[in-house]
Amino acid sequence: MPLTIRKIETTKPGSKEVTLSDGLGLELRISPKGRKGWRLRYTRPNGKRNMMSLGSYPEVSLAEAREKRTDARRLLDKGIDPVEQRKQEKRELRYASESTFRALAGEWHATMVKRWKATSKRAPQSWSALESHIFPFVGDLAIDSIKPLEWLEVLRRLETAGKFEQRRKLHSFCRDIYRFAIITGRASYNPLSDLGAALERQQRRHFHHIEQSELPELVEAIEGYDKSPLVRIGLKLLLLTAVRPGELRQARWKEFDLEAGIWKIPAERMKMGRAHQVPLPTQALDILEELIAMTGSYVLLFPGRNDPRKPISDAAFGMALKRMGFEGRHVPHGTRHVVATGLKEMGYPREWIEVQLSHKLPGIEGVYTHAEHMAPEQRPAMMQAWADQCFPK
Repeated sequence: MPLTIRKIETTKPGSKEVTLSDGLGLELRISPKGRKGWRLRYTRPNGKRNMMSLGSYPEVSLAEAREKRTDARRLLDKGIDPVEQRKQEKRELRYASESTFRALAGEWHATMVKRWKATSKRAPQSWSALESHIFPFVGDLAIDSIKPLEWLEVLRRLETAGKFEQRRKLHSFCRDIYRFAIITGRASYNPLSDLGAALERQQRRHFHHIEQSELPELVEAIEGYDKSPLVRIGLKLLLLTAVRPGELRQARWKEFDLEAGIWKIPAERMKMGRAHQVPLPTQALDILEELIAMTGSYVLLFPGRNDPRKPISDAAFGMALKRMGFEGRHVPHGTRHVVATGLKEMGYPREWIEVQLSHKLPGIEGVYTHAEHMAPEQRPAMMQAWADQCFPK
């Protein structure tokens, strides 16, 4: 006889498992502790007997258990084993959850973190950008299902907001995530590879910097700056070395060989990840001797006011230039443009200038050329001539 709810509710647990049959292989099993579970006995397409669980009672009602039995028998009529079908569905569900863009981005990011410099802000910044501008729109979609038009809409949102540099970086990140997905078998093609043709071109913007004719004005203003001797020295060293402001702010005394007149910046502190040698003209050495008296007992050349273990603020140099009247005309990073232009006008080789700026030479030349140009008559002489022009003795 088919089961009834009354039969189920009134049957008490026994010392052994109690089995109540509903027919066509459906059974309700009651354990000695009173737990009730649905089971379906059936014959597999290969002729072997098998049993599958259909859930617990009362979470799965009698009517729902019968529905599941009907579904299983329909599969068997088609030659499909319902247990194998259930396993396949679970595999597909797991695959779908592991193959969303967000999931693949997480795997890619974990791989890249090991490659990026430990001191770099790239890891947290890249993930934050993905969370803000990408995941809300396509993060939960299967990576292989996102169409090029959807990606175009996502990236154009950044264009509309005027965030072209952010768009460039995110386009690059997402393109690399697809490459990772293809390599690991979770995607079949990269919809971002050719998307650049449909995006608005970014107008390249250079850092504000003065013209060569205004250099004496800048030098005079720096020499007369009396608000902070550390900042005054820092601005002079930027002009004498052409390093990036961040590289100077985080400079450590152990990196300097004042006798040899060389500043050796380790690879982990360089933007390009390559160690860099900076020749120090005599004017720079004089300034460093002055600085030793102020900060020589610290690790950093430019320790912060509140915490000497940290460098001075990244806004310190820029604020000083604003106070000198150079707001909108010149920024600390623009000093590199000034030095590069001045050295070109003085007739020095492009290769020497690019190495001084710690730039990689373009094309095949950059792959095979690693010359430092540190012979006395090369970069050291070039930077001495530049120093003599800026701060003549």
